[in-house]
Amino acid sequence: MKKTLIAAAVVAMSFSSAANAALVNTIDLFTTAQAPLTDTTPGGAYIMSQVGAVGDTSILGGYRDLGVNLLTNGGVGTRDANISVSSGFLDFSVDTLATGTGLVRWDGVNSAAAIDPTGLGGIFLADAATSAFALDVIFSDGGFRFDLEAYTSANQWSKIQLISNAHVVPETTYISLAAFGLCGFNNGVVIVTCGAGGAVDFASLGALQAVIDPLGGSTAIDLTLGQVVVVPEPASLALVGLGLLGVGALRRRRSAK
Repeated sequence: MKKTLIAAAVVAMSFSSAANAALVNTIDLFTTAQAPLTDTTPGGAYIMSQVGAVGDTSILGGYRDLGVNLLTNGGVGTRDANISVSSGFLDFSVDTLATGTGLVRWDGVNSAAAIDPTGLGGIFLADAATSAFALDVIFSDGGFRFDLEAYTSANQWSKIQLISNAHVVPETTYISLAAFGLCGFNNGVVIVTCGAGGAVDFASLGALQAVIDPLGGSTAIDLTLGQVVVVPEPASLALVGLGLLGVGALRRRRSAK
């Protein structure tokens, strides 16, 4: 049985009302399709592809890179890991009893295996003090690790490492951009690390990347997420929890689509 992960690029750390959920900036609407990538050989490098064009406003910077890497297959050669984009969703799947990792990256026209930390050209994404990433969590039946990385340059960057829980009802979750400035924060579930040059500056963003289950710690994941956007964050919000991790007071439940 194949387990499927349909995911957008980022997760979120705080509750907001419906009035604050109006789209401000687009990271990826996943309306530009990307053909499936399938990795059938465990232990190798990422298989990568790129789509996009100058002027594609549905994707941050116009271009999107996808990657998939099968880490283990339990000795069964027919098990694989797969990633693709279609119909407004990113779909990542790993066969049962196999492990794998996927990534989605926005760093401009660069299509090399390595990220270009300045590929977006230092765009102004949002005011980090008043904005948040937002996405819809439609369903999740298990936990996994999720890393979100944002770069201004090769030595000025932030990475938020998250551990998700299962969700049985749809909800919208948010992560404050200010959380990327909490260098050294570690509560055992959320870990924030930064480069030698300090935290990312979202007024001069060079690249953004999300890595799904980077160490292949999960073998059975079903998660459905929606589009990725940036929205205003209420000034009264405290960075006290992570919606994707099941902190009930910080979630706004939504009806299934």
